[in-house]
Amino acid sequence: MRAAVDVKTANLAVGHDYAEKWQEVLDLLARLLRIPAALIMRVQPPRIKVFLSSRSDGNPYEEDELADLGTGLYCETVMARRGELIVPNALSDLDWDHNPDIKLGMISYMGLPLIWPNQDVFGTICVLDSEENPYNATYRQLLAQFRAMVERDLRQIYNDKARAEEDAALRADEAERVRREFERLRAGERKALQALRESEERWHFALEGAGDGVWDWDLSEGGVFLSSRCQQLLGLFPAEITGFQLWQTRMHPDELPAVQAELASYLQRPEGSFVSEHRFRRGDDWIWLLARGMVVSLDIHGRPLRMIGTYSDITARKQAETELQLLNNHLEERVAARGAELQTAMQQISIAEKQAALARMVAGMAHELNTPIGNVLLCSSQMRADIGAIAADDAEKRLSRKGLQEFLQKAGETCELLQRNSEQAGDLIGRFKQIAVDQLDQPKRSFHPAKVMANLLETLLPAEHHPHIRIELRIPTDLVIENYPSALEQLVSHLVANTLAHGFDEKGGGAIRIDIGRDQDELTLIYADDGKGIGHELQSKVFDPFFTTRMGQGGMGLGLALVHNIVQAILKGRIRLESEPGQGAAFIINFPANPS
Repeated sequence: MRAAVDVKTANLAVGHDYAEKWQEVLDLLARLLRIPAALIMRVQPPRIKVFLSSRSDGNPYEEDELADLGTGLYCETVMARRGELIVPNALSDLDWDHNPDIKLGMISYMGLPLIWPNQDVFGTICVLDSEENPYNATYRQLLAQFRAMVERDLRQIYNDKARAEEDAALRADEAERVRREFERLRAGERKALQALRESEERWHFALEGAGDGVWDWDLSEGGVFLSSRCQQLLGLFPAEITGFQLWQTRMHPDELPAVQAELASYLQRPEGSFVSEHRFRRGDDWIWLLARGMVVSLDIHGRPLRMIGTYSDITARKQAETELQLLNNHLEERVAARGAELQTAMQQISIAEKQAALARMVAGMAHELNTPIGNVLLCSSQMRADIGAIAADDAEKRLSRKGLQEFLQKAGETCELLQRNSEQAGDLIGRFKQIAVDQLDQPKRSFHPAKVMANLLETLLPAEHHPHIRIELRIPTDLVIENYPSALEQLVSHLVANTLAHGFDEKGGGAIRIDIGRDQDELTLIYADDGKGIGHELQSKVFDPFFTTRMGQGGMGLGLALVHNIVQAILKGRIRLESEPGQGAAFIINFPANPS
Protein backbone atom coordinates (compact mmCIF):
# COMPACT_ATOMS: atom_id res chain seq x y z
CA MET A 1 0.00 0.00 0.00
CA ARG A 2 1.34 3.49 -0.91
CA ALA A 3 2.17 5.74 2.06
CA ALA A 4 -0.01 8.84 2.56
CA VAL A 5 1.23 11.96 0.74
CA ASP A 6 2.50 14.73 3.02
CA VAL A 7 1.05 17.88 1.43
CA LYS A 8 2.91 21.10 2.10
CA THR A 9 0.19 23.60 3.14
CA ALA A 10 2.27 26.79 3.48
CA ASN A 11 1.87 27.75 -0.20
CA LEU A 12 -1.17 25.60 -1.03
CA ALA A 13 -3.37 27.69 -3.32
CA VAL A 14 -7.06 28.29 -2.66
CA GLY A 15 -9.06 28.30 -5.87
CA HIS A 16 -11.13 31.20 -7.12
CA ASP A 17 -14.42 29.34 -6.58
CA TYR A 18 -13.61 28.72 -2.93
CA ALA A 19 -12.48 32.34 -2.42
CA GLU A 20 -15.70 33.66 -3.93
CA LYS A 21 -17.80 31.43 -1.68
CA TRP A 22 -15.81 32.50 1.40
CA GLN A 23 -16.20 36.14 0.38
CA GLU A 24 -19.97 35.74 0.31
CA VAL A 25 -19.80 34.18 3.77
CA LEU A 26 -17.83 37.12 5.14
CA ASP A 27 -20.18 39.66 3.61
CA LEU A 28 -23.18 37.80 5.01
CA LEU A 29 -21.52 37.51 8.42
CA ALA A 30 -20.84 41.26 8.57
CA ARG A 31 -24.49 42.05 7.73
CA LEU A 32 -25.93 39.54 10.21
CA LEU A 33 -23.75 40.71 13.08
CA ARG A 34 -23.98 44.42 12.03
CA ILE A 35 -20.24 44.87 12.33
CA PRO A 36 -17.77 46.71 10.09
CA ALA A 37 -15.21 43.90 9.55
CA ALA A 38 -15.32 40.13 8.94
CA LEU A 39 -11.97 38.62 7.95
CA ILE A 40 -10.29 35.38 6.92
CA MET A 41 -6.62 35.63 7.85
CA ARG A 42 -3.86 33.35 6.52
CA VAL A 43 -0.60 32.90 8.39
CA GLN A 44 2.58 33.15 6.33
CA PRO A 45 5.40 33.31 8.90
CA PRO A 46 6.88 35.68 9.85
CA ARG A 47 3.74 37.59 8.86
CA ILE A 48 -0.01 37.18 8.77
CA LYS A 49 -2.04 38.24 5.76
CA VAL A 50 -5.59 39.47 5.25
CA PHE A 51 -6.69 36.72 2.88
CA LEU A 52 -10.30 37.93 2.46
CA SER A 53 -12.13 40.94 3.93
CA SER A 54 -15.86 41.69 4.03
CA ARG A 55 -17.15 44.36 1.69
CA SER A 56 -18.82 46.35 4.48
CA ASP A 57 -18.88 50.00 5.48
CA GLY A 58 -16.24 51.06 7.93
CA ASN A 59 -13.97 48.07 7.28
CA PRO A 60 -10.38 49.32 7.64
CA TYR A 61 -8.79 46.06 6.42
CA GLU A 62 -7.84 45.46 2.80
CA GLU A 63 -7.09 42.13 1.07
CA ASP A 64 -3.43 41.06 0.93
CA GLU A 65 -2.59 43.47 3.72
CA LEU A 66 0.31 42.07 5.79
CA ALA A 67 1.12 42.43 9.48
CA ASP A 68 4.13 41.22 11.44
CA LEU A 69 3.67 38.38 13.91
CA GLY A 70 4.77 38.90 17.49
CA THR A 71 3.06 42.30 17.83
CA GLY A 72 0.17 41.13 20.03
CA LEU A 73 -2.52 40.67 17.36
CA TYR A 74 -5.80 39.02 18.32
CA CYS A 75 -5.30 36.31 15.65
CA GLU A 76 -1.92 35.29 17.05
CA THR A 77 -3.57 34.22 20.31
CA VAL A 78 -6.31 32.33 18.45
CA MET A 79 -3.72 30.39 16.40
CA ALA A 80 -1.53 29.71 19.43
CA ARG A 81 -4.49 28.43 21.48
CA ARG A 82 -6.14 26.74 18.50
CA GLY A 83 -9.30 27.89 20.19
CA GLU A 84 -11.85 30.67 20.41
CA LEU A 85 -10.98 34.21 21.54
CA ILE A 86 -13.61 36.88 22.48
CA VAL A 87 -12.56 40.38 23.55
CA PRO A 88 -15.75 42.47 24.19
CA ASN A 89 -13.83 45.73 24.79
CA ALA A 90 -10.07 45.95 24.48
CA LEU A 91 -10.00 49.46 25.95
CA SER A 92 -11.15 48.17 29.31
CA ASP A 93 -9.07 44.95 29.17
CA LEU A 94 -5.53 45.26 30.50
CA ASP A 95 -4.48 42.28 28.34
CA TRP A 96 -5.58 43.96 25.12
CA ASP A 97 -5.55 47.72 25.64
CA HIS A 98 -2.27 47.93 23.73
CA ASN A 99 -3.48 45.86 20.75
CA PRO A 100 -2.48 47.30 17.32
CA ASP A 101 -6.07 47.00 16.05
CA ILE A 102 -7.15 49.72 18.53
CA LYS A 103 -5.32 52.20 16.34
CA LEU A 104 -7.72 51.23 13.53
CA GLY A 105 -10.69 51.78 15.83
CA MET A 106 -11.45 48.05 16.28
CA ILE A 107 -11.91 47.58 20.04
CA SER A 108 -13.89 44.27 20.12
CA TYR A 109 -12.93 40.89 18.60
CA MET A 110 -14.29 37.36 18.14
CA GLY A 111 -12.23 34.75 16.25
CA LEU A 112 -11.75 31.01 15.65
CA PRO A 113 -8.76 29.14 14.21
CA LEU A 114 -8.86 27.55 10.72
CA ILE A 115 -7.02 24.21 10.61
CA TRP A 116 -5.89 22.12 7.62
CA PRO A 117 -6.70 18.35 7.71
CA ASN A 118 -3.05 17.60 8.57
CA GLN A 119 -3.40 19.89 11.64
CA ASP A 120 -1.37 22.74 10.14
CA VAL A 121 -2.83 26.18 10.95
CA PHE A 122 -4.31 27.99 7.94
CA GLY A 123 -5.18 31.15 9.89
CA THR A 124 -8.36 32.50 11.47
CA ILE A 125 -11.91 33.55 10.73
CA CYS A 126 -12.81 36.56 12.80
CA VAL A 127 -15.05 39.62 13.22
CA LEU A 128 -14.14 43.04 14.65
CA ASP A 129 -16.31 45.92 15.86
CA SER A 130 -15.59 49.56 16.60
CA GLU A 131 -17.90 49.39 19.61
CA GLU A 132 -18.04 47.20 22.66
CA ASN A 133 -19.64 43.87 21.67
CA PRO A 134 -20.10 40.84 23.96
CA TYR A 135 -20.88 38.54 20.99
CA ASN A 136 -23.69 36.40 22.37
CA ALA A 137 -24.07 32.64 21.96
CA THR A 138 -25.97 32.99 18.68
CA TYR A 139 -23.14 35.01 17.16
CA ARG A 140 -20.60 32.52 18.42
CA GLN A 141 -22.61 29.61 16.96
CA LEU A 142 -22.93 31.40 13.64
CA LEU A 143 -19.16 31.99 13.44
CA ALA A 144 -18.54 28.32 14.31
CA GLN A 145 -20.86 27.20 11.49
CA PHE A 146 -19.03 29.41 8.99
CA ARG A 147 -15.69 28.12 10.32
CA ALA A 148 -16.89 24.49 9.77
CA MET A 149 -17.86 25.31 6.18
CA VAL A 150 -14.47 26.87 5.45
CA GLU A 151 -12.61 23.91 7.01
CA ARG A 152 -14.65 21.50 4.86
CA ASP A 153 -13.41 23.42 1.86
CA LEU A 154 -9.85 23.33 3.22
CA ARG A 155 -10.20 19.55 3.57
CA GLN A 156 -11.37 19.31 -0.04
CA ILE A 157 -8.50 21.51 -1.24
CA TYR A 158 -6.03 19.42 0.77
CA ASN A 159 -7.43 16.12 -0.50
CA ASP A 160 -7.46 17.34 -4.11
CA LYS A 161 -3.82 18.32 -3.77
CA ALA A 162 -2.98 15.01 -2.08
CA ARG A 163 -4.69 13.04 -4.86
CA ALA A 164 -2.92 15.14 -7.47
CA GLU A 165 0.44 14.49 -5.84
CA GLU A 166 -0.40 10.81 -5.46
CA ASP A 167 -1.39 10.66 -9.14
CA ALA A 168 1.81 12.45 -10.07
CA ALA A 169 3.81 10.03 -7.93
CA LEU A 170 1.96 7.10 -9.48
CA ARG A 171 2.62 8.44 -12.95
CA ALA A 172 6.27 8.93 -12.06
CA ASP A 173 6.43 5.40 -10.63
CA GLU A 174 4.67 4.01 -13.68
CA ALA A 175 7.00 5.94 -15.96
CA GLU A 176 9.97 4.58 -14.03
CA ARG A 177 8.50 1.07 -14.14
CA VAL A 178 7.95 1.36 -17.89
CA ARG A 179 11.50 2.67 -18.29
CA ARG A 180 12.90 -0.23 -16.25
CA GLU A 181 10.73 -2.72 -18.15
CA PHE A 182 11.90 -1.23 -21.43
CA GLU A 183 15.50 -1.48 -20.27
CA ARG A 184 14.85 -5.05 -19.15
CA LEU A 185 13.36 -5.88 -22.56
CA ARG A 186 16.28 -4.22 -24.27
CA ALA A 187 18.69 -6.19 -22.09
CA GLY A 188 16.68 -9.37 -22.71
CA GLU A 189 16.76 -8.72 -26.45
CA ARG A 190 20.51 -8.22 -26.35
CA LYS A 191 20.88 -11.32 -24.21
CA ALA A 192 18.64 -13.32 -26.55
CA LEU A 193 20.66 -12.19 -29.58
CA GLN A 194 23.87 -13.13 -27.81
CA ALA A 195 22.38 -16.48 -26.79
CA LEU A 196 21.27 -17.04 -30.39
CA ARG A 197 24.77 -16.35 -31.67
CA GLU A 198 26.24 -18.63 -29.02
CA SER A 199 23.63 -21.28 -29.83
CA GLU A 200 24.50 -21.11 -33.51
CA GLU A 201 28.18 -21.44 -32.64
CA ARG A 202 27.48 -24.38 -30.34
CA TRP A 203 25.28 -25.97 -33.00
CA HIS A 204 28.04 -25.56 -35.56
CA PHE A 205 30.78 -26.91 -33.30
CA ALA A 206 28.55 -29.71 -31.89
CA LEU A 207 27.61 -31.04 -35.30
CA GLU A 208 30.58 -30.20 -37.47
CA GLY A 209 33.08 -30.75 -34.65
CA ALA A 210 31.55 -34.13 -33.77
CA GLY A 211 31.78 -35.22 -37.37
CA ASP A 212 28.06 -35.03 -38.20
CA GLY A 213 26.90 -33.51 -41.47
CA VAL A 214 23.71 -31.47 -41.83
CA TRP A 215 21.25 -31.80 -44.71
CA ASP A 216 18.18 -29.69 -45.55
CA TRP A 217 15.69 -31.21 -48.01
CA ASP A 218 13.09 -29.05 -49.83
CA LEU A 219 10.40 -31.67 -50.55
CA SER A 220 8.27 -29.33 -52.66
CA GLU A 221 11.06 -28.47 -55.12
CA GLY A 222 13.25 -31.53 -54.61
CA GLY A 223 16.38 -29.48 -53.88
CA VAL A 224 18.77 -30.35 -51.09
CA PHE A 225 21.42 -28.46 -49.11
CA LEU A 226 24.42 -30.34 -47.73
CA SER A 227 26.80 -28.75 -45.24
CA SER A 228 30.52 -28.82 -46.01
CA ARG A 229 31.01 -31.61 -43.46
CA CYS A 230 28.14 -33.57 -45.01
CA GLN A 231 29.70 -33.25 -48.46
CA GLN A 232 33.04 -34.42 -47.08
CA LEU A 233 31.35 -37.32 -45.25
CA LEU A 234 29.56 -38.54 -48.39
CA GLY A 235 32.54 -37.94 -50.68
CA LEU A 236 30.57 -35.54 -52.92
CA PHE A 237 31.43 -32.34 -54.76
CA PRO A 238 28.99 -29.42 -55.01
CA ALA A 239 28.44 -30.07 -58.72
CA GLU A 240 27.21 -33.60 -57.96
CA ILE A 241 24.47 -32.40 -55.59
CA THR A 242 21.42 -32.18 -57.84
CA GLY A 243 18.75 -33.49 -55.46
CA PHE A 244 17.97 -36.23 -53.03
CA GLN A 245 18.09 -38.86 -55.79
CA LEU A 246 21.63 -39.60 -54.62
CA TRP A 247 19.98 -41.95 -52.11
CA GLN A 248 18.90 -44.23 -54.90
CA THR A 249 22.18 -44.01 -56.80
CA ARG A 250 24.63 -44.56 -53.94
CA MET A 251 22.69 -46.45 -51.26
CA HIS A 252 23.44 -50.17 -50.91
CA PRO A 253 20.85 -52.13 -52.90
CA ASP A 254 20.22 -54.47 -49.97
CA GLU A 255 19.02 -51.60 -47.76
CA LEU A 256 17.45 -49.29 -50.38
CA PRO A 257 13.91 -50.84 -50.49
CA ALA A 258 13.54 -50.88 -46.71
CA VAL A 259 14.83 -47.31 -46.29
CA GLN A 260 12.52 -46.02 -49.07
CA ALA A 261 9.54 -47.74 -47.42
CA GLU A 262 10.42 -46.33 -43.97
CA LEU A 263 10.84 -42.82 -45.38
CA ALA A 264 7.54 -42.97 -47.29
CA SER A 265 5.75 -44.17 -44.15
CA TYR A 266 7.26 -41.34 -42.08
CA LEU A 267 6.33 -38.66 -44.64
CA GLN A 268 2.71 -39.86 -44.63
CA ARG A 269 2.55 -39.28 -40.85
CA PRO A 270 5.46 -36.96 -39.96
CA GLU A 271 5.39 -37.42 -36.20
CA GLY A 272 8.57 -37.48 -34.15
CA SER A 273 11.77 -38.11 -36.08
CA PHE A 274 13.01 -40.39 -38.85
CA VAL A 275 15.99 -42.65 -38.09
CA SER A 276 17.70 -45.04 -40.47
CA GLU A 277 20.98 -46.96 -40.66
CA HIS A 278 22.23 -48.01 -44.08
CA ARG A 279 25.35 -48.42 -46.22
CA PHE A 280 26.45 -45.74 -48.66
CA ARG A 281 29.04 -45.92 -51.40
CA ARG A 282 31.88 -43.43 -50.98
CA GLY A 283 34.38 -43.82 -53.78
CA ASP A 284 35.23 -47.49 -54.01
CA ASP A 285 34.26 -48.29 -50.39
CA TRP A 286 31.04 -48.80 -48.47
CA ILE A 287 30.48 -46.83 -45.27
CA TRP A 288 27.73 -47.14 -42.68
CA LEU A 289 25.62 -44.02 -42.12
CA LEU A 290 23.15 -43.09 -39.38
CA ALA A 291 20.50 -40.75 -40.82
CA ARG A 292 18.31 -38.68 -38.50
CA GLY A 293 15.71 -36.26 -39.76
CA MET A 294 12.54 -34.36 -38.87
CA VAL A 295 9.85 -32.60 -40.88
CA VAL A 296 9.88 -28.93 -39.84
CA SER A 297 7.30 -27.43 -42.20
CA LEU A 298 3.87 -28.49 -43.51
CA ASP A 299 1.50 -26.98 -46.07
CA ILE A 300 -2.13 -26.11 -45.28
CA HIS A 301 -3.15 -29.69 -46.07
CA GLY A 302 -0.61 -31.17 -43.64
CA ARG A 303 1.79 -32.36 -46.34
CA PRO A 304 5.54 -32.10 -45.58
CA LEU A 305 7.38 -29.20 -47.20
CA ARG A 306 10.77 -29.29 -45.55
CA MET A 307 12.88 -31.86 -43.72
CA ILE A 308 16.15 -31.23 -41.85
CA GLY A 309 18.51 -33.88 -40.54
CA THR A 310 22.04 -35.12 -39.99
CA TYR A 311 24.35 -37.84 -41.24
CA SER A 312 26.79 -39.64 -38.91
CA ASP A 313 29.50 -42.09 -39.91
CA ILE A 314 28.95 -45.25 -37.82
CA THR A 315 31.26 -47.54 -39.75
CA ALA A 316 33.55 -48.08 -36.75
CA ARG A 317 30.57 -48.89 -34.54
CA LYS A 318 29.21 -51.40 -37.03
CA GLN A 319 32.59 -53.08 -37.29
CA ALA A 320 32.75 -53.28 -33.50
CA GLU A 321 29.23 -54.76 -33.38
CA THR A 322 30.29 -57.41 -35.90
CA GLU A 323 33.30 -58.29 -33.81
CA LEU A 324 31.15 -58.32 -30.68
CA GLN A 325 28.69 -60.67 -32.34
CA LEU A 326 31.51 -63.06 -33.11
CA LEU A 327 32.57 -62.92 -29.49
CA ASN A 328 29.01 -63.41 -28.27
CA ASN A 329 28.63 -66.59 -30.29
CA HIS A 330 30.65 -68.38 -27.62
CA LEU A 331 29.45 -66.23 -24.74
CA GLU A 332 26.91 -68.74 -23.39
CA GLU A 333 29.53 -71.41 -23.12
CA ARG A 334 31.88 -69.04 -21.31
CA VAL A 335 29.06 -67.84 -19.03
CA ALA A 336 28.09 -71.41 -18.16
CA ALA A 337 31.69 -72.31 -17.37
CA ARG A 338 32.16 -69.13 -15.35
CA GLY A 339 28.85 -69.74 -13.56
CA ALA A 340 29.96 -73.21 -12.52
CA GLU A 341 33.21 -71.78 -11.20
CA LEU A 342 31.31 -69.04 -9.39
CA GLN A 343 28.87 -71.51 -7.83
CA THR A 344 31.76 -73.62 -6.59
CA ALA A 345 33.42 -70.53 -5.16
CA MET A 346 30.17 -69.42 -3.50
CA GLN A 347 29.76 -72.84 -1.92
CA GLN A 348 33.29 -72.66 -0.59
CA ILE A 349 32.68 -69.14 0.73
CA SER A 350 29.43 -70.28 2.35
CA ILE A 351 31.16 -73.20 4.01
CA ALA A 352 33.97 -70.91 5.18
CA GLU A 353 31.48 -68.39 6.55
CA LYS A 354 29.54 -71.10 8.38
CA GLN A 355 32.74 -72.48 9.83
CA ALA A 356 33.85 -68.98 10.86
CA ALA A 357 30.47 -68.27 12.44
CA LEU A 358 30.52 -71.61 14.23
CA ALA A 359 34.05 -70.92 15.39
CA ARG A 360 33.02 -67.53 16.76
CA MET A 361 30.01 -69.04 18.53
CA VAL A 362 32.03 -71.92 19.98
CA ALA A 363 34.79 -69.53 21.06
CA GLY A 364 32.25 -67.23 22.67
CA MET A 365 30.47 -70.13 24.34
CA ALA A 366 33.75 -71.56 25.55
CA HIS A 367 34.75 -68.16 26.94
CA GLU A 368 31.43 -67.75 28.76
CA LEU A 369 31.39 -71.35 30.10
CA ASN A 370 35.04 -71.28 31.12
CA THR A 371 34.41 -69.22 34.29
CA PRO A 372 31.47 -71.18 35.82
CA ILE A 373 32.97 -74.59 34.88
CA GLY A 374 36.38 -73.51 36.21
CA ASN A 375 34.73 -72.45 39.46
CA VAL A 376 32.91 -75.81 39.66
CA LEU A 377 36.20 -77.70 39.18
CA LEU A 378 37.95 -75.52 41.74
CA CYS A 379 35.16 -75.98 44.29
CA SER A 380 34.98 -79.76 43.75
CA SER A 381 38.78 -80.06 44.12
CA GLN A 382 38.71 -78.00 47.31
CA MET A 383 35.80 -80.06 48.64
CA ARG A 384 37.67 -83.30 47.93
CA ALA A 385 40.77 -82.00 49.74
CA ASP A 386 38.70 -80.87 52.73
CA ILE A 387 36.93 -84.26 52.92
CA GLY A 388 40.32 -86.05 52.83
CA ALA A 389 41.64 -83.85 55.62
CA ILE A 390 38.60 -84.37 57.87
CA ALA A 391 38.71 -88.13 57.22
CA ALA A 392 42.40 -88.24 58.22
CA ASP A 393 41.71 -86.32 61.44
CA ASP A 394 38.86 -88.71 62.21
CA ALA A 395 41.04 -91.78 61.59
CA GLU A 396 43.77 -90.48 63.91
CA LYS A 397 41.27 -89.45 66.58
CA ARG A 398 42.19 -85.78 66.09
CA LEU A 399 38.80 -84.58 64.89
CA SER A 400 37.40 -81.92 67.22
CA ARG A 401 33.92 -80.51 67.35
CA LYS A 402 35.20 -77.09 66.25
CA GLY A 403 37.03 -78.61 63.31
CA LEU A 404 33.89 -80.48 62.24
CA GLN A 405 31.83 -77.27 62.45
CA GLU A 406 34.38 -75.35 60.39
CA PHE A 407 34.36 -78.16 57.81
CA LEU A 408 30.57 -78.17 57.61
CA GLN A 409 30.41 -74.36 57.25
CA LYS A 410 33.05 -74.37 54.54
CA ALA A 411 31.35 -77.33 52.81
CA GLY A 412 28.04 -75.43 52.78
CA GLU A 413 29.66 -72.37 51.23
CA THR A 414 31.41 -74.54 48.65
CA CYS A 415 28.17 -76.35 47.76
CA GLU A 416 26.39 -72.99 47.38
CA LEU A 417 29.15 -71.79 45.04
CA LEU A 418 28.95 -75.09 43.13
CA GLN A 419 25.19 -74.71 42.70
CA ARG A 420 25.43 -71.06 41.57
CA ASN A 421 28.09 -71.76 38.97
CA SER A 422 26.30 -74.91 37.79
CA GLU A 423 23.10 -72.91 37.33
CA GLN A 424 25.00 -70.21 35.42
CA ALA A 425 26.51 -72.86 33.13
CA GLY A 426 23.08 -74.42 32.63
CA ASP A 427 21.58 -71.01 31.81
CA LEU A 428 24.34 -70.38 29.26
CA ILE A 429 23.74 -73.76 27.64
CA GLY A 430 19.99 -73.09 27.55
CA ARG A 431 20.51 -69.73 25.87
CA PHE A 432 22.96 -71.27 23.44
CA LYS A 433 20.30 -73.81 22.50
CA GLN A 434 17.87 -70.94 21.87
CA ILE A 435 20.22 -69.59 19.20
CA ALA A 436 19.34 -72.66 17.12
CA VAL A 437 15.67 -72.74 18.14
CA ASP A 438 13.33 -74.27 15.56
CA GLN A 439 9.87 -72.90 14.79
CA LEU A 440 8.48 -76.41 15.33
CA ASP A 441 9.11 -75.92 19.06
CA GLN A 442 6.72 -72.96 19.05
CA PRO A 443 2.91 -73.41 19.04
CA LYS A 444 1.16 -71.44 16.32
CA ARG A 445 -2.33 -70.03 16.89
CA SER A 446 -4.61 -67.06 16.30
CA PHE A 447 -4.38 -64.29 18.91
CA HIS A 448 -4.80 -60.55 19.56
CA PRO A 449 -1.29 -59.04 19.76
CA ALA A 450 -2.65 -56.04 21.68
CA LYS A 451 -3.79 -58.28 24.56
CA VAL A 452 -0.62 -60.40 24.50
CA MET A 453 1.66 -57.35 24.63
CA ALA A 454 -0.41 -55.63 27.35
CA ASN A 455 -0.29 -58.73 29.59
CA LEU A 456 3.41 -59.24 28.94
CA LEU A 457 4.38 -55.66 29.83
CA GLU A 458 2.26 -55.72 32.99
CA THR A 459 4.33 -58.73 34.06
CA LEU A 460 7.72 -57.41 32.94
CA LEU A 461 7.30 -53.78 34.05
CA PRO A 462 4.75 -53.51 36.88
CA ALA A 463 4.09 -49.87 37.71
CA GLU A 464 4.87 -50.31 41.41
CA HIS A 465 8.38 -51.58 40.59
CA HIS A 466 9.10 -49.29 37.61
CA PRO A 467 7.34 -45.99 38.35
CA HIS A 468 9.68 -44.00 36.09
CA ILE A 469 9.04 -46.03 32.93
CA ARG A 470 6.20 -45.02 30.60
CA ILE A 471 4.66 -47.62 28.30
CA GLU A 472 2.83 -46.71 25.07
CA LEU A 473 1.13 -49.40 22.99
CA ARG A 474 -0.07 -48.54 19.48
CA ILE A 475 -1.70 -51.79 18.46
CA PRO A 476 -5.23 -51.98 16.99
CA THR A 477 -7.42 -53.83 19.48
CA ASP A 478 -9.27 -55.60 16.64
CA LEU A 479 -6.07 -56.89 15.00
CA VAL A 480 -5.97 -60.70 14.94
CA ILE A 481 -3.04 -62.66 13.54
CA GLU A 482 -2.12 -66.30 13.24
CA ASN A 483 1.45 -66.60 14.42
CA TYR A 484 3.64 -67.64 17.33
CA PRO A 485 2.66 -65.61 20.43
CA SER A 486 5.39 -67.12 22.61
CA ALA A 487 7.99 -66.08 20.02
CA LEU A 488 6.71 -62.47 20.11
CA GLU A 489 6.75 -62.55 23.93
CA GLN A 490 10.35 -63.81 23.98
CA LEU A 491 11.37 -61.22 21.40
CA VAL A 492 9.83 -58.26 23.28
CA SER A 493 11.13 -59.61 26.63
CA HIS A 494 14.71 -59.57 25.34
CA LEU A 495 14.24 -56.07 23.90
CA VAL A 496 12.85 -54.78 27.22
CA ALA A 497 15.77 -56.38 29.07
CA ASN A 498 18.18 -54.72 26.64
CA THR A 499 16.53 -51.32 27.23
CA LEU A 500 16.69 -51.68 31.01
CA ALA A 501 20.30 -52.85 30.94
CA HIS A 502 21.69 -50.43 28.37
CA GLY A 503 19.20 -47.73 27.35
CA PHE A 504 17.99 -46.59 30.79
CA ASP A 505 21.07 -47.51 32.85
CA GLU A 506 22.07 -43.83 33.16
CA LYS A 507 18.65 -42.13 33.12
CA GLY A 508 16.91 -44.48 35.53
CA GLY A 509 13.75 -44.41 33.43
CA GLY A 510 12.15 -43.26 30.18
CA ALA A 511 9.54 -44.20 27.61
CA ILE A 512 9.01 -47.44 25.68
CA ARG A 513 6.73 -47.53 22.63
CA ILE A 514 5.52 -50.64 20.79
CA ASP A 515 3.69 -50.33 17.46
CA ILE A 516 2.21 -53.26 15.54
CA GLY A 517 0.47 -52.69 12.22
CA ARG A 518 -0.59 -54.77 9.25
CA ASP A 519 -0.17 -53.99 5.56
CA GLN A 520 -1.87 -56.72 3.52
CA ASP A 521 0.04 -59.94 4.35
CA GLU A 522 2.92 -58.32 6.25
CA LEU A 523 3.17 -57.18 9.85
CA THR A 524 5.45 -54.45 11.15
CA LEU A 525 6.51 -54.35 14.80
CA ILE A 526 8.38 -51.26 15.99
CA TYR A 527 9.98 -51.34 19.42
CA ALA A 528 11.42 -47.94 20.40
CA ASP A 529 12.81 -46.35 23.55
CA ASP A 530 14.13 -42.86 24.34
CA GLY A 531 17.24 -44.09 26.09
CA LYS A 532 20.86 -43.14 25.43
CA GLY A 533 20.92 -44.80 21.99
CA ILE A 534 23.56 -46.96 20.33
CA GLY A 535 26.73 -45.60 18.73
CA HIS A 536 27.14 -46.01 14.98
CA GLU A 537 30.32 -48.02 15.44
CA LEU A 538 28.40 -50.63 17.49
CA GLN A 539 25.23 -50.99 15.41
CA SER A 540 26.69 -53.61 13.04
CA LYS A 541 27.66 -55.84 15.99
CA VAL A 542 24.66 -55.76 18.31
CA PHE A 543 23.07 -58.91 16.84
CA ASP A 544 26.30 -60.96 17.08
CA PRO A 545 26.24 -63.71 19.74
CA PHE A 546 28.29 -62.91 22.88
CA PHE A 547 28.83 -59.27 21.87
CA THR A 548 28.35 -57.04 24.90
CA THR A 549 29.48 -53.64 26.12
CA ARG A 550 29.13 -54.84 29.73
CA MET A 551 31.85 -57.50 29.75
CA GLY A 552 32.60 -58.45 33.33
CA GLN A 553 29.44 -56.78 34.60
CA GLY A 554 27.04 -59.68 34.15
CA GLY A 555 26.30 -59.17 30.46
CA MET A 556 26.59 -62.25 28.23
CA GLY A 557 25.78 -60.67 24.85
CA LEU A 558 23.00 -63.12 23.90
CA GLY A 559 19.85 -60.98 24.24
CA LEU A 560 19.81 -59.28 20.82
CA ALA A 561 21.32 -62.40 19.19
CA LEU A 562 18.25 -64.30 20.41
CA VAL A 563 15.99 -61.52 19.08
CA HIS A 564 17.66 -61.79 15.66
CA ASN A 565 17.31 -65.58 15.67
CA ILE A 566 13.61 -65.46 16.65
CA VAL A 567 12.87 -62.97 13.86
CA GLN A 568 14.63 -65.02 11.19
CA ALA A 569 14.10 -68.64 12.31
CA ILE A 570 10.57 -68.48 13.73
CA LEU A 571 8.87 -65.37 12.33
CA LYS A 572 10.62 -65.68 8.91
CA GLY A 573 11.14 -61.92 8.91
CA ARG A 574 13.83 -59.27 8.98
CA ILE A 575 14.99 -56.75 11.56
CA ARG A 576 16.89 -53.47 11.38
CA LEU A 577 18.14 -51.00 13.95
CA GLU A 578 17.75 -47.22 13.78
CA SER A 579 19.50 -45.21 16.47
CA GLU A 580 21.33 -41.97 17.12
CA PRO A 581 23.45 -41.45 20.24
CA GLY A 582 21.41 -39.68 22.89
CA GLN A 583 18.14 -40.10 20.96
CA GLY A 584 17.06 -43.62 21.81
CA ALA A 585 16.89 -46.77 19.69
CA ALA A 586 14.23 -48.30 17.46
CA PHE A 587 14.05 -51.91 16.25
CA ILE A 588 11.88 -52.27 13.13
CA ILE A 589 10.74 -55.84 12.49
CA ASN A 590 8.84 -56.95 9.37
CA PHE A 591 7.44 -60.49 9.15
CA PRO A 592 4.62 -62.38 7.43
CA ALA A 593 1.25 -62.24 9.12
CA ASN A 594 0.85 -66.00 8.66
CA PRO A 595 4.28 -67.62 8.25
CA SER A 596 4.25 -71.03 6.58
